[in-house]
Amino acid sequence: MPEEISPDELAAIVKRAQQGSAADFHALYELFVKRIYNFILRLIGSREDAEDLTQETFLKVHRELKKLRDRKQFRYWLYRIARNEVYQKLRRSKKKGSEISLDGEEGPLDWLLADEGMELDPERAFLSQELNKVILGALQSLTPKYRDVFVLAVFQKMKYVEISRIVGRSLLSVKTDIYRARLVVKDHVKTYLGKKR
Repeated sequence: MPEEISPDELAAIVKRAQQGSAADFHALYELFVKRIYNFILRLIGSREDAEDLTQETFLKVHRELKKLRDRKQFRYWLYRIARNEVYQKLRRSKKKGSEISLDGEEGPLDWLLADEGMELDPERAFLSQELNKVILGALQSLTPKYRDVFVLAVFQKMKYVEISRIVGRSLLSVKTDIYRARLVVKDHVKTYLGKKR
């Protein structure tokens, strides 16, 4: 959850948004839009698709918000909607026979950087870009089941119990999947580092 807001404050904003407050819905949007966009972007890779799916997510939230019974579950509910939007997009693309490229059109895979605002000197930028390509390869090799829990744990820095609520799987299953995903990524990085020597 954004650090600057408590669960009770968030629940109060959700309640007012459910009662029709446009200002409070906008506040929810501002609180979560960047995190949801980054989550979707790391799952799907294309900036254009991530922008579209982020908008679709918040449109669906707006339509369905009144149905949310437990306001304290808003954050998990929001991530589930975003995740479902990504999965639907992947299914539609599969049916059309097209592939979604995880290699975003805009630039050197900067979408993988943990902190998009950081500036690197040219040498570090090049090394970072190379490592990002390795991580990209690792993410591409993961099934969606592993990719989403890995992104939630590593990039969104969520606790296992929070991830379990979002993906609707047991805590043990989530821990196992994150462990396996980390092994795949670690193996890709090890292989890359071995080639550099």
